[in-house]
Amino acid sequence: MLVRVLTSTLVGIDAIPVEVETDISQGLPSCTVVGLAAGPVRESVDRIRAAVRNSGFPFSGRKITINLAPADVRKDGALLDLPIALSILCAEGVIPDDALGRYLVAGELSLDGTVKPVRGILSQALLASNLGLAGIIVPVANAREAALVPRLSVLPVADLRSAAGILSGEAAAPLLAPDDDGEAWRGDIDPPDLSDVAGQPVARRALEIAAAGGHAILFVGPPGCGKTMLAERLPGILPAFVENEALETAQIYSAAGEPPWPRVPVHRPFRSPHFSISQPGLVGGGNPPRPGEISFAHGGVLFLDEFGEFSRQAREALRQPLESGEIRIARAGASCRFPSRFLLAAATNPCPCGNAGNPRRICRCPPTLRAAYARRFSGPILDRIDLAVTLMPVPGAEWAGAPTGEVSASVKLRVAACRELQRRRYPDGGIDAGTRTNGQALLSLSGMTSGMASEARTFLIRAADKMSLSGRVLAKTCRVARTIADLSCERTVALPHLAEALQYRLPGLSGEDEN
Repeated sequence: MLVRVLTSTLVGIDAIPVEVETDISQGLPSCTVVGLAAGPVRESVDRIRAAVRNSGFPFSGRKITINLAPADVRKDGALLDLPIALSILCAEGVIPDDALGRYLVAGELSLDGTVKPVRGILSQALLASNLGLAGIIVPVANAREAALVPRLSVLPVADLRSAAGILSGEAAAPLLAPDDDGEAWRGDIDPPDLSDVAGQPVARRALEIAAAGGHAILFVGPPGCGKTMLAERLPGILPAFVENEALETAQIYSAAGEPPWPRVPVHRPFRSPHFSISQPGLVGGGNPPRPGEISFAHGGVLFLDEFGEFSRQAREALRQPLESGEIRIARAGASCRFPSRFLLAAATNPCPCGNAGNPRRICRCPPTLRAAYARRFSGPILDRIDLAVTLMPVPGAEWAGAPTGEVSASVKLRVAACRELQRRRYPDGGIDAGTRTNGQALLSLSGMTSGMASEARTFLIRAADKMSLSGRVLAKTCRVARTIADLSCERTVALPHLAEALQYRLPGLSGEDEN
């Protein structure tokens, strides 16, 4: 008897439909899996045999052939255990023939028949919805995650016996449990407040502009002046997730099995990898390909402290994701797509000792060493920085005094209002909601200058010639000026807006390629 069950496999964060075809025929007792199955899938035969028997069902003593179609797509992981086991039970007559046709099935089996949670259920639930299926059969631990997809029936199963009972009509499908109010995940803790920052009014202003327009920002200054402190408060002034942003971010964490999986992130992510991270760890890679830190920061902030200490390969690998909002990793026979629409915040010292420009300390780095340090930052990567701020040490009286800065909640309201203006300006949003900001909108330079006053446009042309600005830098300057105008609720980009945007161009770094 031939039985077909629909399941899926993960390629990157996307679920690819897979049809499990099971045939039981006369012959010597055997169980063969074909269809480009990876090691965990081939090993599943022994797990499934034990799970079926320990669940109280007989395992066929005939010849079992299991085909995983399409045969040219590699199937990896243990999420195919449950669909294979249910297809065998259906072929044996334990489950009715038409019971499985309306559902997508996923789950890993223990030897005792317990169904364990698997990665990527959110992607598989989205696939089931796109295919027009009635629902999805998932482990109990993944049920809340699958229920995020609207208008999709979710059947949570705790073990193989209960799954067979539900499909055969002998048992009722369990209802989803209420939300867990237990211990909060660390990412649910509110981010630190901007009022903790003493002084640095220019840096605070630049931080607000970066959050409002989705602009990459770089802090340059000596150690201890507040660069990291400012960056850590950036998530606290970003607006809450809108539309499908939380679902897109949760899909990445679900596919990778990273916290807060199997929950949805409450706050925008903040990722701060150490500078010793490798290029694949930062942008993604490996075999099979896995998301990198830039994808885990999707919809949130990627903070690169000690930016100059990251390897050149890691820094330069950021070029394409900063422009496109995604990274594609090609391997033999497959290409994976990982979303990476993040807000880049970076911090660096002005020189190896960190005292260059410090009015209170003397920089003892020779000119050749300072020049070599500046050459770590290539021109193309610096071109992709929208805002750069030079920070100076804060006087002791300001550190010791009572906090006088504006709280994050007030800044967040202005940022949210500015984002709403941009959302209405860019209604289509490109490929995701992140492109509805001035920093990521799919507009040409002429489109950005169309709403600019004539004197501002004349000033821009003169500045471009005098400062030798590239086309990309000109476009980014116009985008920053547009955000400054939006924060002031101005329809036209005037000369003061453009002048402020130009003051945030890169200071003290040469931008030459390192040898």
